[in-house]
Amino acid sequence: MSDFRYWSARVFANPRTFMAIGLIALIVFLFLFADTMQIAMVWAGALLGVLLFLWLCTYLWRRRKARRANQKLGDMLEQQVQTGAAASPAANRNEIEALRTRLTQAVRTIKTSKIGQTSGNEALYELPWYIVIGNPAAGKSSAVINSGLQFPFADKNGAAVRGVGGTRNCDWFFTTEGILLDTAGRYSVHEEDRNEWMSFLDLLKRHRPKAPINGIIVAASISELTDAGPEFAINLAKNLRQRVQELTDRLEVFAPVYVIFTKADLIAGFSEFFADADARERDRVWGATLPYGADESRDVLTLFDERFDELYEGLKEMGTAQMSLRRSAALPPGLLTFPLEFAGIKPALRTFLSTLFETNPFQYKPVFRGFYFTSALQEGASRSTSTDKLAERFTLRPANREPARGVNSHNGFFLRDLFSNVIFADKKLVRQHASPNKVRMRYLTFFGLVLALGLVLGGWSWSYLGNRQLATNVQADLDKVVRLQSERTDLQSRLEAMEILQDRIEQLDRYSASRPLSLGLGLYQGDVLKQRLLAEYYNGLRQFMLAPVKASLEDYLGRVDVSQAAASGERPATAPAQAQTVRANAGDTLFQDASPTNVDDAYNALKTYLMMANREHVDPTHLSDQITRFWRGWLETNRGAMPRDQLIRSAERLISFYVARAADSDWPQIETNLAMVERTRGNLRSVMQGMPARERAYATLKARAATRFPAMTVARIMGEADAAVVAGSYAVPGTFTREAWEQYIEPAIGEAARKEVQTSDWVLGVNARDDLTLEGSPEQIQKSLATMYKTEYAQEWQKMLRGVTIKPFSSFDQAVQGMNRLGDPQNSPLVKLINTTYEQTSWDNPSLINTGLSQAQTGVVAWFKRVILRQGQPKPTEVAPGGEQMPMGPVGREFSDVARLVVTRDNQSLLGNYMNALSKIRTRFNLINNQGDPGPGALLLMRQTLEGKDSELADALKLVDEQMLAGLTPAQRETLRPLLVRPLIQGYAVAMQPAQTELNKVWNAQVYQPFTQTLADKYPFSTKAGIEASGEEIGQIFGPQGSIAKYVNETLGPLTVRRGDILTARTWGDMGIELQPSFTANFAQWVAPLSGGAAGSGAASQPQTLFQIQPRPAGGVTEYTIEIDGQQLRYRNTPAQWVNFVWPNAQGAPGARITATAFDGTVVEVVNEPGRFGLERLISGAQRKPNPDGSFEMSWSKSNITVPVRLRIISNAQAASAGGAEPGSQGLRNLRLPATVAGTSPQPSVAPTPAGAQQ
Repeated sequence: MSDFRYWSARVFANPRTFMAIGLIALIVFLFLFADTMQIAMVWAGALLGVLLFLWLCTYLWRRRKARRANQKLGDMLEQQVQTGAAASPAANRNEIEALRTRLTQAVRTIKTSKIGQTSGNEALYELPWYIVIGNPAAGKSSAVINSGLQFPFADKNGAAVRGVGGTRNCDWFFTTEGILLDTAGRYSVHEEDRNEWMSFLDLLKRHRPKAPINGIIVAASISELTDAGPEFAINLAKNLRQRVQELTDRLEVFAPVYVIFTKADLIAGFSEFFADADARERDRVWGATLPYGADESRDVLTLFDERFDELYEGLKEMGTAQMSLRRSAALPPGLLTFPLEFAGIKPALRTFLSTLFETNPFQYKPVFRGFYFTSALQEGASRSTSTDKLAERFTLRPANREPARGVNSHNGFFLRDLFSNVIFADKKLVRQHASPNKVRMRYLTFFGLVLALGLVLGGWSWSYLGNRQLATNVQADLDKVVRLQSERTDLQSRLEAMEILQDRIEQLDRYSASRPLSLGLGLYQGDVLKQRLLAEYYNGLRQFMLAPVKASLEDYLGRVDVSQAAASGERPATAPAQAQTVRANAGDTLFQDASPTNVDDAYNALKTYLMMANREHVDPTHLSDQITRFWRGWLETNRGAMPRDQLIRSAERLISFYVARAADSDWPQIETNLAMVERTRGNLRSVMQGMPARERAYATLKARAATRFPAMTVARIMGEADAAVVAGSYAVPGTFTREAWEQYIEPAIGEAARKEVQTSDWVLGVNARDDLTLEGSPEQIQKSLATMYKTEYAQEWQKMLRGVTIKPFSSFDQAVQGMNRLGDPQNSPLVKLINTTYEQTSWDNPSLINTGLSQAQTGVVAWFKRVILRQGQPKPTEVAPGGEQMPMGPVGREFSDVARLVVTRDNQSLLGNYMNALSKIRTRFNLINNQGDPGPGALLLMRQTLEGKDSELADALKLVDEQMLAGLTPAQRETLRPLLVRPLIQGYAVAMQPAQTELNKVWNAQVYQPFTQTLADKYPFSTKAGIEASGEEIGQIFGPQGSIAKYVNETLGPLTVRRGDILTARTWGDMGIELQPSFTANFAQWVAPLSGGAAGSGAASQPQTLFQIQPRPAGGVTEYTIEIDGQQLRYRNTPAQWVNFVWPNAQGAPGARITATAFDGTVVEVVNEPGRFGLERLISGAQRKPNPDGSFEMSWSKSNITVPVRLRIISNAQAASAGGAEPGSQGLRNLRLPATVAGTSPQPSVAPTPAGAQQ
């Protein structure tokens, strides 16, 4: 039963057992649940095969590692042997050589052996290693030799192999179960040869890093411990503890320590007590194995006392049992005394163990695995101390007895199972030494791995959440697209839906090129989402782009009839090659309808139709141009309320995206009408066949060049960095580039003039041969073809320059960034564009070939003409070395203005001067921007620009007009001036925005806020107010000296032109500030001289109004009185007369009052309006009715009393007053000033309404 437990424990403690169980469980799971998990059996088998393959690779790797370690370990031992033999004294050289030979042979043999529990020849590495230490003559070697282990290398010299070098005076015991190194006592208590021993331990640690040794066996003789006294046991234990600590520190492992108390046969009564023990009992372990715990702080003495007492009790039970079996025979004394003798050695052993495993804060505490009692030889005599003590105590004479019967065991007592089943079985208990550095490294490694795992898990979580959010956003876009199209059915909703999908697809394209970390880490789902979006997007394109374009193309191709053009003798200039021309400008027939009788239009339409059916022939520039042409009509028809600019931008985006993705495998294509294609091809072939051979050859050369050289676009010249600043609306075909001319066109023209030209056209599906040598001499043909090419070359580059625009700046900050790019003398996009144009066109300007000669011919006279007389440069011509002038080519002639800008004279060029001017503008813009608020600086810049003084913009414009464009032809000026002036215009335009904001701020501070705070809540500005505004208060805002007039004179003056009381904005480049209509319409009234109540009471010379009042009979009263500014009219229902009044009247108190006396004598105050505006309030409070003669019927009522009168104006100081019915009002009643005076977001003001005009 014990063997079964032992082997079962061995099996289930092995990790390989659990690996095998797990693998079997995985196999069962895969094959039983394959259907449930929807896993095919093939995949289950494949997974199983992968696992088996990984296990096999791991097994082979471990075998290889063990074999290499075994080899290195053996080599190390052999090297130790060789080194030790060489360093040995000469006197012992022969003996050492013999030992070396024997040890070397043993090492080499065991390196290649298959002994022990290994399955290969790695015994030296895989067998456990144990160090045996103890006092000399402690019985260590005897215990090992008589342990019953197998020694395969034992010979006539014995089982032990003497060590050499670092293991000098040590004995090697190579057994089938392990390797024992007996230190022979020397290294336990002596310090000689310490360095060699330490070197040997270092090598052992290097070649067996996980377990340099598997345990330490400490041997101590019981007789020495009991006979020599406590001091000896303590000193021995200290020395042995030092050796154990030495091994622990050097090898950096916690190895279990086995304490073997040898020579147990010297305990009195041992032989008699175990005389009847059989072989099995003698091989068993006699001792105690303690629980293993390298990190536990255990009380060694307590454990020893408990286990020793158990052994003592066991001996007593054995003695009692033996005595019961010998009732009739004489009992040997040892049977009775041995347990007592055994108990007597406990103090000595306890002292030894307490010192050996004493807790020391400066040392690692050894791992006490167990203590055991052994007897190897059963030699020597023992003396019974217990018998002597009894005899001494009771004064007895010891009996003379025969010597005890000796017992001998071939394997000794209690050794066989101790080594095999205890020590060697514990070979995997060794643990790595936990030094402070290692502990710190382990903690760092552990936390580093935890951190790495956390980062990985966090990254995956982050990526998962990012991808989930991306999928949610994509789904939200799709839902929004569906919602847009379900709620609205117009074209605008369709285009908006397509732009939503396109924006998301472009975002996913950017992610594919440069994937953000938040979406990566192996979890990216953008590709799947993009395919889904593309499917929806392409479906939309088929519905409202491809279908309308296809219908338009088929309608046009069905009407194509070029036979009339052929009959009338019309010939296309460049027939098929015309398809290579890229039209992207409205001025370049982009929006011209294709003519059914035009050969070029028909050819381009047919080519587009075939391209849309076969993406292999797609030419992006041509396709985008033609789709725009044939889609335009359908878009305009279905535009509805969509703004035209928005429609154009949306359509351009869709076309660009569609053309750019022509390489996609699922790119949407159309199905062609083959019959219509063949009919159109036939019409065009008939015309092509009627074309002159020279034109066909020229068209073929252009078509071939277009496929070999990329188009020249503004984006290609500028690069991505300047795409946000400069844009181009025209692309020059690759045919018309300098590379095409030098590398293909020029040689091809020369070859075409001398040889037959083969024309191949996939659009028309024809192959033709043209022999131009039949039309004239090769020189004349070459010159004609070159002239045709150069003329069209110049036209194409002119179109591109005219299509270059500086993108408008949306804000001043963006303008600063744009000017930083434009004003960079080295990297300005304008410099790149002009230099590229110069490089692409200078090859046809012969004068540039001899620039050095031309510069050498300039001198003092040329300088005088240029600087003093301000004469322009002569038109460039070529001066041959012989003095003969050569004509300039078409390209060089058309672009001589560009060459004039670039060519350097006197170390300076016009383009350099222009860039210096732009650099100054850049500096000025940065200075304004650095002020925090760009308003004041922008306003100052506008003033200086309009005045033409101290303005970088004005200086740059002057440079352009007076120097750079001087002497150019109108066509050259039309091409070059917009390119040079546009940065200046854009800069001035963007400066207007902060300048207008600054104007509004000044207006608000000087006019609007004072008006709001002092006048807005007073009469007449608020008719419901009870407080009148004084003349002085009104004069501070209005009138010739008011703040409005001062604001216009001081702030707006430099920016406006004032003609009388009419204000208009001054312009620079057809741009000026935008004044609010409410401001300009009322400006004259606001600054006019004040009169009436608004003029104040102290103005003696202020204009007066003369008017008359005729009283009318009033019912229910005997009389009534009207009093105005101290002037009184008293009426008693008598015949009425006209009474004169003046207003204002400085002689009387200001105000207006009407009182009436009833029949009962009661005086009723009908109206009482004190103050300078009393008359105005009196009139505004009356019921009025105009008469044909210009007078007014007016009446006031109160308490059933009505006072009627007639009023007429005799003379009025305010001619602007409506009908003169409201003298002195000056239109201030209910007036509100606008909050802003400049800009595009006006706030309306309430225009004054004359009281006389109100009904």
